[in-house]
Amino acid sequence: MIPTHSLFAKICGAPIAAFIGIANVVAQLAVAGVAIWAVLASLHANTKQIASSEIQLSRQIEESRRLATEERQYQSRPIIVPKKQIIQMTPTYYNMNTGQSQGERFHTSDHGINWAYDHTIRIPLLNMGNGPAFNLHAVLYGPQASSHSQFVSWDNEPVEAKGPLDINLVHSTEFRLLHDESIDGKHPLYERTPDPSAHSEEYQIACLTLTYHDLFGKKHVSIYHYTMQYQWIHAATSEISGGGSFDLKELNDRKKQDLKLSAPHS
Repeated sequence: MIPTHSLFAKICGAPIAAFIGIANVVAQLAVAGVAIWAVLASLHANTKQIASSEIQLSRQIEESRRLATEERQYQSRPIIVPKKQIIQMTPTYYNMNTGQSQGERFHTSDHGINWAYDHTIRIPLLNMGNGPAFNLHAVLYGPQASSHSQFVSWDNEPVEAKGPLDINLVHSTEFRLLHDESIDGKHPLYERTPDPSAHSEEYQIACLTLTYHDLFGKKHVSIYHYTMQYQWIHAATSEISGGGSFDLKELNDRKKQDLKLSAPHS
């Protein structure tokens, strides 16, 4: 006959053992769940890190491409400069009897410019840059109040890299820009100076503004002062940038259009 306490132990021990077994299984499942969660969290973190690295790498590649493009464009930019003094295109004659030159002269006897000179003038240019220049426009501006007194040259032929080009300039009734207007926002087409002696031999008697496009469509401006010694002094060379970046012809066409719209209608 089985003792009473042994039977009770057997009866109570079975559920306890089962509970302990279930508890162990639950604990193991919990540990496994934590392990799986850790793995998933790690995978998610790694995925985010990979995605972030890919974005950063893509940005670095794009930045490298941008810098390489800018460097290539910079190395290929044209730089237009005047080479020699302004040449008048009509001949003058020396009178042996009077000892004076006859004929209309562009350069006056006091080393100025005859802005009433009603003929073509020529300026020899040189492209010192490593890239060609297109859509070359030029304005020679002086102290005259009327824009029609200035000399202009539109739509010149392309200039190859390191190549020369002679441009012809004439008075134009279509020219509308005033002396205080500017291409680069810093240098006017002509800066009027009340006291010529303040600059001695470097006093400017005219200002040459050149605009041109490069192979990539960027616009550039070069500005030179013409002195009483018939020499060119560099004032500025830069890219024309900004939302309202116009070359000389574009700015002049815009000015003509504005004047046309603002003119009173009869």
